Amino acid sequence: MRMSDMIRMALRNLWKRKLRTSLTVLGVIIGTASIVVMVSVGIGMNMGFEEQLSQIGSLTVIDVYKPWSNEQQGREAAKLDLATLEEMRQIDGVEVVTPVINQYFLLVSGRYVADFSVTGILPEAMEPLGYQVVQGRCLQEGDTQNVVLGATVAENFYNPKLSAQVRWNSENLKTVDPMNDKFQISVDYNYGTNNANKQLKNQRVNVVGVLDPNSGDSWSSVMPIDEVEKLVEMQQKANGQKVKKGAKEYDTAKVKVAEMDDVDQVMQQIQDMGFECSSLKQSLDAMQETSKMLRMVLGAIGAISMIVAAISITNTMVMSIYERTREIGVMKVIGATLPDIRNLFLMEAAFIGLMGGVLGVVLSFAVSRIVNFIGMQTGQNTLSYIPFWLAALGIGFATLVGILAGYFPARRAMKLSALAAIRSE
Repeated sequence: MRMSDMIRMALRNLWKRKLRTSLTVLGVIIGTASIVVMVSVGIGMNMGFEEQLSQIGSLTVIDVYKPWSNEQQGREAAKLDLATLEEMRQIDGVEVVTPVINQYFLLVSGRYVADFSVTGILPEAMEPLGYQVVQGRCLQEGDTQNVVLGATVAENFYNPKLSAQVRWNSENLKTVDPMNDKFQISVDYNYGTNNANKQLKNQRVNVVGVLDPNSGDSWSSVMPIDEVEKLVEMQQKANGQKVKKGAKEYDTAKVKVAEMDDVDQVMQQIQDMGFECSSLKQSLDAMQETSKMLRMVLGAIGAISMIVAAISITNTMVMSIYERTREIGVMKVIGATLPDIRNLFLMEAAFIGLMGGVLGVVLSFAVSRIVNFIGMQTGQNTLSYIPFWLAALGIGFATLVGILAGYFPARRAMKLSALAAIRSE
């Protein structure tokens, strides 16, 4: 029997029993939609975790710290110097490595000042590290006396001559234009007061950008690390402290990994070098592990619905065999082979699964949109997400369930005696 003839016959037989076929397909629709929606909720949860953590920082950035316990382990403490940072750059999967200095100064605009918490990094590392700007640009290689301001710094300038009790009153705060006003950095915390060090000169600085308020600490600004080191030396000299000479060592560094899947293995290699590491990827893994049981329960609920649908398909095909016993006998007598009989019933079951799968996926998208709409009203962006692979898998799984559910009825039809089938009423 030709395949085209078999397809036409299978569709015709299903059409003859429209009500029974529709009810069976409905069961597959519900089962498919249940599985797809339940799995999509689990995917949506993971995406939600990633969105939440991405607002704090990049999931592919590793924070590296000087070791705390090497001396206790009886070995020389690992040094976070330029040679070590270069060694980290050679690790497979590493995209950018930069030392980090966190320091605090005053930012001056005219007679007003603002608290200036600054992070010093290599300027070319700023954009790869995931910093986002809402004005201007990120730091670039070759930048010197440039800075990217924190989102709220420009809104919190105050008159240093005011007393501490009144300077933070909103009426006394001044907002400056970060992209057009002129700025200087003072290493003297008493700048602008009667106790200011008149001999200290301020460092001119150009604001080239403003950080996105949704990306990390809105108070912290970013500068080239060389400029921050110069300011630190100036501050140490002003305070009578000894300026360290020789090879530079750092307390912290940041390592940007190209792919999130490589973060764990890069962290392990850095830890093997004797350093402490942390990453938002660790937090993401912990959150996903916590929600793993819930996702398994949701998947199991959907699977139960599909099992019920499979039983319904089997029941439909068995009833069809009883009703078409004589037809099966006639087909065998006129030359239909046993595989032809089996494949005909398997094809009918597959069509039930396929139709139910396609309509079930369509229903899943509708339910997913409703769930996300409800989530938006509660301030959550993604509660359910159906990627293409999940939709295709849902259709394929429903079709496979149809075939498996129709296998034993098809074998029963194949084994019927042709003579007994013809005599059947």
